[in-house]
Amino acid sequence: MFRIIPEGLAYKEHVLLKNGQGLLFKPATPKDVPLVESFMSRLSQESLRMRFMASVSQVPRSVVEDLCNGDFVESGCLLAISKEKNHPLVVGLGNYIGMGNGRSAEVAFLIEDSYQGLGISTLLLERLAGLAAANGYIELEAEVLPDNQPMIGVFKSSGFQSHQVWSSDTVHIELPVDRAAALWERAGLRERISVANSLAALLRPKTVAVIGASRNSSAIGNMIFRHILNADFSGTVYPVNPEADSVNGVKAYSSVDEIPGPIDLAVITVPVKKVQEVAENAIHAGAKGLVVMSAGFAEAGPEGIQRQQSLVKLVRAHGVRLIGPSCLGLMNTDPAVRLNASLAPRLAPKGSAGFFSHSAALGLVIIDYAREKGLGFSSFISAGNRADVSGNDLLLYWEEDPKTRMAILYLEAFGNPRRFVRIARRMSYKKPILSVKSARSSAGRKTAEAKSGISSGGIAEVKALFHQSGIIQADTLDELFDVAVVLAHQPLPKGNRVSIIANSAGFCTIFADACEANGLQVAGTGLVNLGAFAAPKDYERAIRAAYEHNDVDSLLVGFACVGDCGSGPVADAIRQGVKAAEQLNREEKPVLLCLMGATGAVSLLKENEGNDKERMFPAFRFPEAAPRALSKVVRYAEFRKQPPGALVWYEDVQADKARRRVQDILRKTPDEKETVQIQGTEAEKILQLFGLNTTDSSSRTKGNVEVRVRPDPFFGPLLELETHKSAPVVRITPLTDRDLEEISKEARIPANRACGQILGRLSQMIEELPWLWKLEAKIFPGPQALLYPGAVITLKPGGALRPDY
Repeated sequence: MFRIIPEGLAYKEHVLLKNGQGLLFKPATPKDVPLVESFMSRLSQESLRMRFMASVSQVPRSVVEDLCNGDFVESGCLLAISKEKNHPLVVGLGNYIGMGNGRSAEVAFLIEDSYQGLGISTLLLERLAGLAAANGYIELEAEVLPDNQPMIGVFKSSGFQSHQVWSSDTVHIELPVDRAAALWERAGLRERISVANSLAALLRPKTVAVIGASRNSSAIGNMIFRHILNADFSGTVYPVNPEADSVNGVKAYSSVDEIPGPIDLAVITVPVKKVQEVAENAIHAGAKGLVVMSAGFAEAGPEGIQRQQSLVKLVRAHGVRLIGPSCLGLMNTDPAVRLNASLAPRLAPKGSAGFFSHSAALGLVIIDYAREKGLGFSSFISAGNRADVSGNDLLLYWEEDPKTRMAILYLEAFGNPRRFVRIARRMSYKKPILSVKSARSSAGRKTAEAKSGISSGGIAEVKALFHQSGIIQADTLDELFDVAVVLAHQPLPKGNRVSIIANSAGFCTIFADACEANGLQVAGTGLVNLGAFAAPKDYERAIRAAYEHNDVDSLLVGFACVGDCGSGPVADAIRQGVKAAEQLNREEKPVLLCLMGATGAVSLLKENEGNDKERMFPAFRFPEAAPRALSKVVRYAEFRKQPPGALVWYEDVQADKARRRVQDILRKTPDEKETVQIQGTEAEKILQLFGLNTTDSSSRTKGNVEVRVRPDPFFGPLLELETHKSAPVVRITPLTDRDLEEISKEARIPANRACGQILGRLSQMIEELPWLWKLEAKIFPGPQALLYPGAVITLKPGGALRPDY
């Protein structure tokens, strides 16, 4: 994902190619000359001709040394590095050289023949643009041979607004790098494809090795192997145990090296001290995915943290994805896969929900509870310590997965919250995301952070994150699954108007009170009390009347058995009423039940009814739960009706000049200073470059709107607005126009263009100036976008903490 990169020579990043393979991006330094020389020697004559625009038999060492001597101020080079047989291998590079005007730099790329077409050039271009922009460049230029159509295609499809000039000998291409907003959508699509492909080895493997598959039926390795067999896995599974000839009647292998052919997924259950060696052997045997069940990593103190860091370094060096360590495992219920590589004895019920849980033990209980509720899963992942694969990765996978229609997250902490907002905000318009966030108390946060080593975030920040993302937030696990079962089996309601039907005045009252408490409006046929001795036909008539009413968006139906009876005849009557009304109206409305004694999802389709699709209706144990769950679905439906927010970005901003000014200030700063505070004229000059002007002192009136940028060790820079009318309103940047409208409502300030422009420009300033650490200012609530004089800006050399990419 494109960003301004202030790290220079300190920059490093693990990236995913379009086929899911991982590579390391790092700056070229003099130490890398031998690696780059080796890379050049392996290239075909055609690749060298395309890069140097002439026939080249050998690249001079002086050229290689020049590539490895830049610091990105005047020139710089990024290397794409793979790891084969434990040795780093350069498989591509991109570099730029300043053109002497301080504004433009020429860029070029060179990719090893076997790696061409995987998107390396595009990813290098994004990162080089970020490094160049941090040093004040606003444009990259390239000279390309007319027959180098693949490279021309890279520039066209990158998302940069390229301009081409053709001549008889070359094609001259210009790419402005000062318009980050234009890149986000294209880069987001590339990210989804690469992450989804990288997880295929984990969730859709053809071959699985269970390393540590013991003959002891109570051992974890044996259970995992047995569960894979019992689920009727569609691929091939191999037990690995050097001390056994067979496990559960299946031939065992003493090591992964003996397995015939490569493996896709390795499930590791050996003691913690052996994990690193075993993981390395599995990777050499071809594994592209690891599930580490073993405990004793980050949750076990300093020594465990070091073990986990070594494991992560290993998998990322080889482009392998890791779930865990210290996890429950994973499942995929797709009939074409049927993988149960987990400690759960049975494969989860097949369904449309993707589930990601931070808690391993809780995951087992959740599967059984979901089964009772009538909720099925497309896939289930227990995260463990989340050393590599995170909830963000799974959201990207589920967004592309046709088998998944909703995502359910049990979260204790976030890995990259700003990235989470960006991913979830887009996905929520296609598929609902439900989440319960634990670790909200101080004691709970300490427990979660000790387990994973990741901060869990404050309440206000988490609330802002969920709100901006369109996520349906539940307070409890019980509520989470109540909402999930509604979404799984019912259509989205068109509004908040409900009709209540029950056979008890008390039942109706509880329904009505819960509706009012949760923002639902009793309308249409209203509250219908059928009386204690209502017959099934009474229910059928009432259901049909309510369902056909234009002012009813959803139905709440209750039945309390009086005497010796069951809910079966009433359920059948409800089915008949719904079926008749749907045939007339040809539309579906949510119907939620509270049939005392029946919970979960009740099928209202009788057997042998032809090809009618099955109708499953959620049934709740007590009446209060149904309106509570419905209200959250109603709010989500309202979210989906609104147009997606457009990123707020201003073309008149002079971010390149602001970055040069900031760089000049930081170069004069002593190395020992952690932050630099600027105010007065210097602060105003930087603000003016972002279109933020201050009021004339003669026109000043008393203002009451304070705006701040403040650092958060977990969320990165946050934008905070406070007035005397409201509590502080917190948002994660970048903001959309929809965010600006909601901020105005929440802070109870006029939704005028002036305040919106200030907030929008400050949001862009956070993205364009990665050194911005703090900002304190007051907004002049007038007709123009003005600030009071006296703003204070704090910069952090090397860049502010940004856990967002």
